[in-house]
Amino acid sequence: MRPFRTNTILLRARLLLVAGVCIAPAAALPTVTHAAPAPQQGAAQQQPPVITVAPPVVDLGIVKPGSTSPAKFMLINTGSTPVAVQSAVPNCKCTNITPVQGKVIAPGATLEIEASLAAPRVPGDKEAVVFISFANAAPVQAKIKGEVRLPILATPPFVDALRDVVSGTITLKSTDGKPFTVLESGGKAPVFMEFDPAKDAPRAEYRIAWSLAGRTPEQMPLWWFVWTDRADCDAIPLRVRDEATGSKNDMDRFKRFWIVKESLVMAGRGSVGAPHKAEIELEHYNPPKRGRVENPAWREVRAVKSLNADLEVKFVGKRDAGVDGCMLEVELTAKRAGPIEGLLEIETATGKGTVPFAYFATTG
Repeated sequence: MRPFRTNTILLRARLLLVAGVCIAPAAALPTVTHAAPAPQQGAAQQQPPVITVAPPVVDLGIVKPGSTSPAKFMLINTGSTPVAVQSAVPNCKCTNITPVQGKVIAPGATLEIEASLAAPRVPGDKEAVVFISFANAAPVQAKIKGEVRLPILATPPFVDALRDVVSGTITLKSTDGKPFTVLESGGKAPVFMEFDPAKDAPRAEYRIAWSLAGRTPEQMPLWWFVWTDRADCDAIPLRVRDEATGSKNDMDRFKRFWIVKESLVMAGRGSVGAPHKAEIELEHYNPPKRGRVENPAWREVRAVKSLNADLEVKFVGKRDAGVDGCMLEVELTAKRAGPIEGLLEIETATGKGTVPFAYFATTG
């Protein structure tokens, strides 16, 4: 039976060849593709929604400590479909913006965002970011930055007591070239280099020495204050960089769930015997739980007092500063004239903490 079947197959193949039919192997069969229909002429091609920020960064330049500076951004829709704003959230409570949630930006149109940056009272660079998200477009960022600068510059702008260093020097220079007098440094009479205050006239630039010799880790201050006779620059705060003033400082912050936001209170100027108002901002603190509020009583303030007998402090009241902030209002009353520095003790329902302060009291 097998030879007969083989012959039958060969006979059929010969008949197909005679008829002009070519049989190709299955692997050699051509692949049939279907081309996409060409777009009709004149049909609109929609571009994906894209938002750009102009300018991407607002540089405020030099700003005064404690000042508030305005800034403006434009959101530009460069696509061909409308875009709705979902949210605009700054990364810092120091930044305020106009409400824009829910606003729609038409194709080719712009949306203006007004913002402001509240500068801290501590010199240094300051930057804030506004995160803006959309319903149908990629998120964007708008940045504001500035340099908080005092009328008198300190070089370096800190006291570097790392790696067993216990002394050093600081150069002080007025930015406007006006002479000034250094009154105190580190709570004591200043130690000048190449200058004798008994013989030499006031200058626009000084080099002074600092020393932390003999201080235990518990006695190491967070800030070294230099005091001058300029009303626009009473105190120059210099951060003390030491192993005891870094992450190991104030370990109680973990169990009381708050810190003082700027880690010092620059209270300004007032008169001896007259109440002077100042504000202290507390900030919720719980990094191990990514900021989750585990004890809402952290913002229940019980008392604020001065640990320096030359200054009386009265707790007046508080207000919430967002979901994770609390602003305290206090009244300071100086008992003597001149520079006064030390620690304020703050007590809430979750515990106590201290913060350095600087206050200048005048006689009139």
